[in-house]
This record gives sequence, C-alpha cells and structure tokens, in this order.
Amino acid sequence: MDERSSRKFPACVALALCVVFSAPATAEEPELTEAQQSRVTPVVLAYRKARPAVVSISAQKTVSGGVFGGELFGGEPLDNIFPSPLRPRRAVQSLGSGVLINAQGYIVTNAHVIRQAQTITVTLHDASQLEAKLISADPACDLAVLKIQPPEGQRLPFLPLGRSDDLMVGETVIAIGNPLGYANSVTTGVISAVNRTLDFASGVTFENLVQTDAPINSGNSGGPLLNIHGEWIGINTAIRADARNIGFAIPVDMVAGQLARLLDFERINRVTFGAVVAPRHGEAGDELVVTEVREGTPAADKLAKGDVLRAIDNTPVPQISDFTCLMLGLKNDAALTITVLREGVEQAVEVQLAERNKPDGLALAQAKLGLTVREIDAELARDLRLPVESGLLVVEVEKDGPAEKIGVRSRDVLFQVAQFYVKNAETLGTLLEDLPADASVRIGILRGETAAWAPLSIRAASDK
Repeated sequence: MDERSSRKFPACVALALCVVFSAPATAEEPELTEAQQSRVTPVVLAYRKARPAVVSISAQKTVSGGVFGGELFGGEPLDNIFPSPLRPRRAVQSLGSGVLINAQGYIVTNAHVIRQAQTITVTLHDASQLEAKLISADPACDLAVLKIQPPEGQRLPFLPLGRSDDLMVGETVIAIGNPLGYANSVTTGVISAVNRTLDFASGVTFENLVQTDAPINSGNSGGPLLNIHGEWIGINTAIRADARNIGFAIPVDMVAGQLARLLDFERINRVTFGAVVAPRHGEAGDELVVTEVREGTPAADKLAKGDVLRAIDNTPVPQISDFTCLMLGLKNDAALTITVLREGVEQAVEVQLAERNKPDGLALAQAKLGLTVREIDAELARDLRLPVESGLLVVEVEKDGPAEKIGVRSRDVLFQVAQFYVKNAETLGTLLEDLPADASVRIGILRGETAAWAPLSIRAASDK
C-alpha cells in the first residue's frame, strides 16, 4: 500500500490554536555541564538548535456577543469577522506559536491564530515582547506572515526552510510551541502518515498534510515540526478533537511554495519587478529558479526563464524567504545587481524597480464587477442599521453586469473576495487589479443577517 494515504477526516478536526517559532542556534544556549553532556540525545540537540527562533503569539480581538449568518473557515462566526454595532462586545485572547524566517523579524504562523486580531504581541525566546504587524494571511491555506521590528542593530535568530519531499513514515519528529500558554514546550513522536486531507464543516479542505502522533495541544498552532536534525519540516496546524495524539502539520515545502504569494513585494510595496521565482531542492542545496519573466517589465531582457538566482546586491538568496524578505525591504525605485547562473555561467544583470500607482478600488469595482460601493464605518452602520460596521456597502448594481447576474442587490454588503476579507476600497482594488477578464472569483455577500457566497465572472475593465 502507498504510504501517502489520502484518507479524509471529518469536521471534528480542530485547529490547534497556538504559536511556535524555531530557528538556528544564532542565540546562545546555556552551556551543558559535564553530567548533562552524557545525557544529550538528538532530541535535545534539535530543541537547542531550534528554540531561539520559536516565539509565542498573543492575538487580542473584540467579538460580538451573538452569532449570526454562518461560520467561515473552520468555525469562525461571521460576527467575529465583521462585528455588529448592535450587539454587546467582549475582548478575547488567542494564543499560538510561529517561526522566525529571517533575521529582520518576519514570522510565519497559522492564519487562524491571528484572524481578526486588533493587536498581536510576540514573545521571543528571551521573554522580550514586541508588537507585530500583519503582512499577509490566507485562510485557504491557513498561513500568515507577521513582521516585528527588532531593536536597532539586533539580528534575530531564525529557522531556515527545510524540506518535506523526502519524509519517511515512522521517522522521529519534534514539536515546539506554546500549548495552553506553556512557552517553549517540546514534544516528540513520529510521522504517522503523509498526504492527509482534512475536510471541515464549512467546506474548507486542507490537503497534503503531515500526520503525527507528537502531542499537539491548543496553542501549538503555527509552531514548527522538526526532524531529528532540528530541521524545519512543517507547521503544526490542527488536531483531531475526538482523539488523542492525532495531529497535522502543513509541509514546509508547501509553506515555501506560498511565501512568494504571501510576501508579494510587488503588490505590498506597489512596485513592478517582472520575474517570478520558485524554490527548488538542488543537488548542492536549495536554490531559486526564474520560472517566468513578464514582457514590458523591468526584468524583461535582463532575466530569463531557467536562471538560478545566486545573490541580490551581493547578498545570497538561496531560499524563497531570503529573496522575498530582501525585496520587501528595498526602496520602490531601487536599482538591483542580480547575480544569476545561466547555462552554467555566473553573470550579473542590472534591474531597476518601477513604482506602481495605488489602484482605485471604487473604479475597479464598477468596471470589473458592475458595482458601485461605499466604505462602511460605524456611523453609517448605525444610520442604516447594518449588521456590520466594516466592509463595502453596495449602493448600485449595474443592469446586466457581472454582479447582477448572480443576484447581488443594493444594500448588500460585500465582505469577501476570493479567500480575503474586504473592509475598504484599497483592499478591494488590490485584489481586483490583476484579475484577468473571465476569471471566476468567489465573493461573499451579506444580506440582512444572512451570508452567502457565489462565483462571479470578472469583466474586462474596457468591456463596460
């Protein structure tokens, strides 16, 4: 029988709401005594290697006292996402874990750990606390990236991306995290299976997960799963609520595959680069390969499909986290010297980034969706007695436009496009600007206290 079983599990799977960070031992661990050295095991070495990059995450948010509409993404009540001004509010705290992926303070965790958080606090291995900024989150893959600002001159310990394409069922694994608030807790187990699929009651499906019997509890979400060498192989994300020691992790190769999208520096920084790169496990280690070069962009005629990126401005970029985090820190008009390996020959090319204007979300909504929308604030929500105090109010629906064809009406509230929640026009514009004509995108609409989702066919802006 193929070890890569695709058995599906029912909706009694629970997200393990916790955060864990792992990193190489750039922060010093206390030296072992002679007596301790005789008891050192591979698990001890792996823990000491990774622990400095393991962080605890505390997310503060305010939720409404009641539930209406429905549930999203594994049980999140809609009024927790778009709170109602007509209901009592209360403060809640969720705990999780995360992984520092570079020395400048970028952190990977689960999207459900920080969902709708007003403030996010990260506790480092030395017990110091820093406020974190949410850079990007995608509930569809349950991954999010945070950013903390370390003290000036301080380089944080971080955990390089490992690999998960060669995992063996039965091999020893180690989980580090913040279960129930007990920071830096370590548990061990084995890989029970790979390629697992989880189906949640809300219709969300997670695929290709690693199953482990290493004890994972509430608070472990977002923390690293390590192999016996202390290498990062997965992100702990869910447990079977009706069982013991059946936990699941997102493979680290999947994390690597999502990072370029989650840390899309072109969209975040409003610049154009023009080359798409992807991680690859090479014979000599990890490397980044150019998979596409868009015509009419700064990278056109400078980079070529198949180029292997070696360095940017003399800084090595062996992993996708190195590349994306470096690009995010550049000025919008930066001139780059990119070292590539092309057909076995190393060479340097010059690429000048180009600035992009911010998209007009209101205009794009009209052009691509056939909707005239208005941003909702608390005052408008009270005046119109809307069930939410953020999102986009539909003011007018164009006759025979894409939105009318699926039944959208005036006074509906647009709250979701694809996997992303939409609370203002700028976010909507960022999501719509690159969607091509005839693309199908799932939108979420609130009508009264009922939420509904439907696929909508995007119209070319020039077709209006």
